[in-house]
Order: sequence, then C-alpha cells, then structure tokens
Amino acid sequence: MNKRSMRILGFNEIRDMLVREAPSRLSKELAQDIKPYDNENEIARALNDTEEALTCLEREGSVPLGGSGDIRPQLEKAKREVPLDGAECVVLWENVRRYGEIKDFFETKYGDYVQLSEKARAIGDFTQLERRFSGVFDEENRIRDNASAELLRLRGRIAELERRTKRYINTILANKEYQKYFQDTIVTVRNNRSVIPVKQEYRHAFPGIVHDMSASGATLYIEPMALVDANNDLQAARLGETKEVERIFRRLTALVAENYNDLMTSTAAVAHLEFAFTKARLAIRMKAQRPMLSTKRAVKLYGARHPLIPADAVVANTILLGGEYRILLITGSNTGGKTVAMKTLGLLVLMYQSGLFIPVRDGSELPVFGDIFADIGDEQDIAQNLSTFSGHMKQLIYTIMHSTANDLILADEIGSGTDPAEGCALAIAIMEEICKKGAFAMVTTHYNDLKNYAYNTPGVENGHVEFDTETLRPTYKLRIGSAGSSHAFNISERLGMPAPILEKARNLRSRAQDVDIEAVLTKLNDRERQLDEERTELERLLAEAKSHEEWLRREKEKAAAKRQDIIASSRREAADLKRELRLEAERIIRDLKHLSREATEREKSRAIDRARREIQQISLPDVTGENRIPVNSKTLKPGDTVYINSLGALGKVEEIKGKRLTVSARGMTIRVGLAELSAPYPEEVKKERQAEKRAAAASTFRPVRTGRVATEINIIGKTGNEALPEVSRFLDQALAAGFSPVRIIHGKGSGALRKQVHEYLAAQPFVKAYAPDDAQSGGDGVTVVHF
Repeated sequence: MNKRSMRILGFNEIRDMLVREAPSRLSKELAQDIKPYDNENEIARALNDTEEALTCLEREGSVPLGGSGDIRPQLEKAKREVPLDGAECVVLWENVRRYGEIKDFFETKYGDYVQLSEKARAIGDFTQLERRFSGVFDEENRIRDNASAELLRLRGRIAELERRTKRYINTILANKEYQKYFQDTIVTVRNNRSVIPVKQEYRHAFPGIVHDMSASGATLYIEPMALVDANNDLQAARLGETKEVERIFRRLTALVAENYNDLMTSTAAVAHLEFAFTKARLAIRMKAQRPMLSTKRAVKLYGARHPLIPADAVVANTILLGGEYRILLITGSNTGGKTVAMKTLGLLVLMYQSGLFIPVRDGSELPVFGDIFADIGDEQDIAQNLSTFSGHMKQLIYTIMHSTANDLILADEIGSGTDPAEGCALAIAIMEEICKKGAFAMVTTHYNDLKNYAYNTPGVENGHVEFDTETLRPTYKLRIGSAGSSHAFNISERLGMPAPILEKARNLRSRAQDVDIEAVLTKLNDRERQLDEERTELERLLAEAKSHEEWLRREKEKAAAKRQDIIASSRREAADLKRELRLEAERIIRDLKHLSREATEREKSRAIDRARREIQQISLPDVTGENRIPVNSKTLKPGDTVYINSLGALGKVEEIKGKRLTVSARGMTIRVGLAELSAPYPEEVKKERQAEKRAAAASTFRPVRTGRVATEINIIGKTGNEALPEVSRFLDQALAAGFSPVRIIHGKGSGALRKQVHEYLAAQPFVKAYAPDDAQSGGDGVTVVHF
C-alpha cells in the first residue's frame, strides 16, 4: 500500500488510536508499525488474532496481560556481561512471573483460542530463573537476608554493631559531665557515621572527630572517640554487605544471560499477544466487527461508519461495488458527504487488510486489494508551480500507469479545475481506461455529462448524497442507483446569498439545455427517498411482528411446560393414591379371609383374584404418551417391546388375544388393550436395557423365584438406610404378585439391622405377621413375612 493514500485516508490516525490503546512499550511499537497486508492468508491470520482476543475479553472477563515492562535493555546489558542493578533485576523478575501466568492461562484455553495459544507456546519455561529471583527478593522487592549465607552473616554482624553503637551513644548522652556540651541530646548521621551535635565553644572540651558544621556555625557534628572503632567496624561490615549484594547481582546477571534467547523470544510473543488484545479493545471501542472475505470480489459494506467521526455525528451508509458495476460515480451537493463516503470505503479497506475490525453491520464483505490509489483534496504545489488541476492530473496519471485490476481507485472531483467541457471529456476518457483495466473505483463529480455517461455505460453506476430541500441541509446519506443535483442555489441561500443574486442565477439557469434533467433528477431522488422511508417503516413493523411472534412462542412454551408440570404432579399424586388404594385393598382382602368363614376356599380365591385385577387396572394420567405413534397391530408379536401409556413405562409382549394383550412390566404381568400401547422410542429401549443390566449386576435378590418376582431378599452387610428402600420395593412386588410368605435375609450380627427391619414391618398395614425362620433355615438371621 502506498503511504500517500494511507495518509490521505486517515490511516495514520487509526494507528495513533491503536498506540494509545496499547498497554506496553513493545505493543505500542507493534501498533506503530501496523500496515495493510496484500495476502489473504496474512489478513485472515491477523483478523483471527483480533477475533480470538475479542472473544476472550467477552468470555473470560480478565486476561493476565499488560503491566510487563520492556526488558530488552536489561537483556542486552546481561548479554554484554554488565552486572544488573537491583531495580533492573526486579523488572526482570516481574516479567518472568507475568510470562508464566500468561503461558499457564493459554495452555488451559488452547481449544478456544488456537492462534493466541500458539503465540503463548513460544513463551519459555522460566521456573528455575523465577525461583532464583524469588530467593533473592521478597514480595516488597527488598533483598532477603538469606539471599546468600555470607549476606546473612554480614547483616547479622551489622545488626549487632548497630546495637553496640546505640548503647555507646546512649551512655555518652546520659553522662552528666557532657550535658552542657550538647546542642541537642540526639544522634544524627554524617558520612554514614553516628555523630552528636556539639556547641561550637566546646569543640575542644569534647573529644572526637568533626564531620560537619551547621549553616550558622554554632553546631559541630562530632563523632566521639569512643565510637570511632565501633563505627569503623560497622562501616566495614556495610561495605562487605554492598560487595556481597553486587556478587549476588552478578550471579543473577549470568543466569539471565544464559536465558537471553528464550527471554527475547518470550518478550516478543507477549508483545504480539498484547497487540492482539489492543486490536480487540479498539474493536469494542468502535463497535466494530469482522467482515467476510468476498469470494466474488465484491464490496458489500452495510451500515458503514467512518471510524474517525464521533459516534453521535457519523451517518451510516451502505457501499456496494462489484458485480454489475465496478465504478461508482457519486454526485450531489457540496459538503453533502461525497468525500466522506469515499474516504470511508478506503479507510475501512486499509483497516480490514491490517487485521482490524471495522464499524459495519453483519453480512458485510470485502475483497483483498493489491493497492489503493487516492486522489482526494487540493494537491496544488506552489513549489513545483503546479495548479490544482495539474496536481490532480499528476496523481491520476500515476494511478493509470501503476494500477491493476486488483486495485481500488478513489478520485475526488475528477476533471475539475479546468474548462468544464474539456475536464468532463478527460474524466470520461479516464473512467473508460479504469473500466478497461477492471479496477474498482469510486469517483465524485458535479458534471451532468458524467451522470449521463454512468447511466449509459455498463460497469458504471450512479450514486448520490441526499439533500433535504425543506431544511436546506444535506442528510449525508448515500443512495446508489441514481444521480443527484449539486443544489448550489439552495446551499447559497442557506449561507446567506442575497435574494436578487439568487433570482438572477435561477433565471440564467432556466435557459440551460440540461435544466429539465436537473428537475427530473430532483423528483426521482425525492421519490426514492420516500420509498426508502416507507421501506424502513415496513422493516420496523416487520421486526415488531417478529418480536411479537417470538414472545408468543415463548409464552406458548411456558404454558406447555406449566401444563406438563401440572400433569406430572397429578400423575405423582395419582400414583400415591393408587399405592394407598392397593394397600387398603389388601387389608380388606385380609379381613375377608378372616370373616368369610362360610365361603369355600375356591370362592374366596376367585373373589380375591378379581379384586386384585381391578386394583391393577387403575390407570394414571398419560404424560409421556402424548404425541406417540400407536403400535402396528399387524406386525406386533410376542417378545416385542411396547410403551404402556397408563404406566408410562416399557413392557414386553407375552401373549396376544385379539385386541387384548398380556404384557410384563416392572415385575408384573398385566392385561391391556391395544389402544393403551404405543411404539417405544429407540433411546427408551436402549435406556431400559442398560437399566436392566445395572439392576441385574446390583440385585440383592436371591435366585429363588416364582415367575418374575423373587420370594426372598438378601440385605446382609447393608445399613438400615440402604436396606429399607430395597425391602420396601421387594414387599411391594411380592404383594402385587400375591406371594405369601416371603423371606428377608438380614443375618444375625449385632441384631441392629434385624431390629430396624422389624420396626419397619410393624408399621406396614398389609403385613399380617412376621417371625424368625426355623433354625434349619436361618433362625434369627431370617425374618419370614406373611401378608
């Protein structure tokens, strides 16, 4: 991309915005160096970085980026074996820690942010280096006492000497003989040595070494002779401490030099990650998004906004190029937005090809351009003796000579600055050459002949910027498909041109040959604007209707869900009621056995069987059977799996007699009508088989069986909480099948489990009696239950 076009279109301002968003010096350098690519793969890679970073910011909330310093000077210094100081070591330590956090973060997010994670993988493992830094510095970036054994010894020595010196000084200050010599009974430090302020007149009376004098000369700062040796020892220890610290820093410097290449690579990787997130933050600020790559080399920018115009002032426009036309000729009033529309296209292309998101709506597309040639603004060059027309021509000649079919050409006021007839003819010739090259172009003009040319030439389309004739102001809306008027008289009137002059100008214009064309254009444009307003209103109404439809759909779903909840609740209540009825019926049957002494055994058995069949025929509301497919009676055969609507469960067909079937389900054999069955779903059959396998593997029932229901259960080794639910299910099945007595094997042990089982049995109304089994069959370890 040529730098002149980038400057004219405002790309430098976008670059400055990026630099301000960048969090570190290195990412600012990358932002400063940003430039458009002309390769699809490079553009896609740069856009992917931005997209992943934007998704990461929206999804993760916070990312461990930013705050890292530029450690390149320290690395170069270490490479030259120049010892680092404490501040430089701390900066390196902070960066190394941050690099580890960044690497760990993206390692866990590889599947979500592939390109960013690949960049993070270039960050080295500096665990050992970080450990060495942590051994030298504490969390407040101070050198630890135990950074080395020698430093620990020296600091201990310094502490002891400081305590000794303090005791000496306190003794001197407390000496009554010296009290009159002191200006103040305080201790201060001069030349790293403890001194006492002494009055000038007593300098010879107080033995010591003078280190300083007050500004007035009235006070001398004297080191007592008794402290000289102690201060010397303390000074020597401090010098030793300084040398030991320098030695520690030299060791750290050597370690940094060993990791020079990895640290440099890691620093660059972090800078590129920060730059990706800088682009993402700019996209958020601009409310921008990623356009699609046009496979048909077409420009489709919907709701395109110029990124450098404030959000409360910018007007969004749709810009279309390609397909039936590759040159868009824009006409309309001055200050109406022609140049802004042209700059918007050029700047958005530059941003897109630099890997930046652009302020457009969904569905926007852009191809990849090899270069952009922009001739916008007054290029008059006094130094080269070039007029406005000459400046424009110079740039257009350069464009024609160097442009190709893959380029975008932006020409403002083509052919202007000279005789209108000659300028118009030259403009048409230039546009024909652009057509012949096949390049994309957006051109602005005020010439009516160019408007006619666009109407009659394939590959060229008219467009105009709107002007509101009622308010006498431009709307800045771009309309493609028709030419516009310059509205020079209206603009002049708004700016305060005297009425007589305007009237004279209108009379002169009315004699021109193309005045009718101007009137027709104005009428057509007003009609087009009216149609657009009507279309916008229809789109708004359609959106409201769709929104209302969506609301109704959600309300319907809520109502359906509520209905299902009510049905499910009713079904649970019905199931509880059925259980209670069954228990009550069994109690009645038991009473009948006792009361009906005069009836024969056969009659009693028939009555009991009839009552049980009636209980089993109690049906429940069908919830899951709704919208199911009925079974096919022609293909149905014994062994097939069916769905029993009344039970809401699967069963297996045992026997078929006309429209009545015998089906086994949940350990029971029941008689149902064909209408009560539905075809099961494959996933239901699969789940049922898996449940049967799990139940078979975990079953505690003993193999002594009659039909499909066990007559005994083994709960040895279980707690009461684990055993009682299984005992309850076992008794329900045995009771429904008509078995009595049944056996519960709980073992002897401590007797606690037996006691819990007996307490449970005592509370059940359908249990007639229970007692330990005989000694040969288990004794106290088995309870026999009679219904």
